[in-house]
Amino acid sequence: MKLFRNQRSKLLKNKKIGNYLAYAIGEIILVVIGILIAVSLNNWNENRKENKKLLNIYSIIENDLNNDLKEIEKIQNFYKSVDPLYTKILNDSVRKVEYVFNPQYTYLTIGFPEITFNKRGYNQLTNFNTDSYQDSLPTQIIEFYTERLREIKIDDELRAKDFHENYSHYKKNYKWWADLISMKGSQEFIEYATTDPDYKNRVASVYFVTYKVFLPELEKFKKQAEVILTEIEKRKE
Repeated sequence: MKLFRNQRSKLLKNKKIGNYLAYAIGEIILVVIGILIAVSLNNWNENRKENKKLLNIYSIIENDLNNDLKEIEKIQNFYKSVDPLYTKILNDSVRKVEYVFNPQYTYLTIGFPEITFNKRGYNQLTNFNTDSYQDSLPTQIIEFYTERLREIKIDDELRAKDFHENYSHYKKNYKWWADLISMKGSQEFIEYATTDPDYKNRVASVYFVTYKVFLPELEKFKKQAEVILTEIEKRKE
């Protein structure tokens, strides 16, 4: 800057006003360019930091989804294993002796595996400002979680309501309830389960809510999660 000041002084002493103005304008332009470069570098650095944060959030979401998919697979495998039991009851083909040797028949209407989804990455993403990003993946992820978790929650509440209603009904109306929850065999329950249409109706209700409503929603979650995981891998390349 001292060099610029000396040059300005020489021009003013020699009364070269035109040259002075041109020089002053050039000096201003250089200063502006310097400021713009500094701002650009600062913006670049901030964008780099934000991109790093976003990639970190993607990694958390990736881990969350992989854990969720493992839990979904466990639930799907469980219901695949008990599907024949529901089918035999609904087809009136289960024999009384099968209740004795396979306790799973006894608890089809009063117990169910629960699932809790991991939302740490999703919660961080909703608090992350993605307005300046051209990438549509953050919006896609947020919409995925919002829609799928809402639907699964509704279906899960239906499932829980069904089971709780059965629990309350058995508890209030049947003497064999104490033996049932104590994991003791009950001939009275077996008689009820194999002869009373009420039990078949309750099994049918559980089957419908589980296999026709809840499990299809889990499958939707699974397929869309796999798409998102693929997109996250692309961003990490």
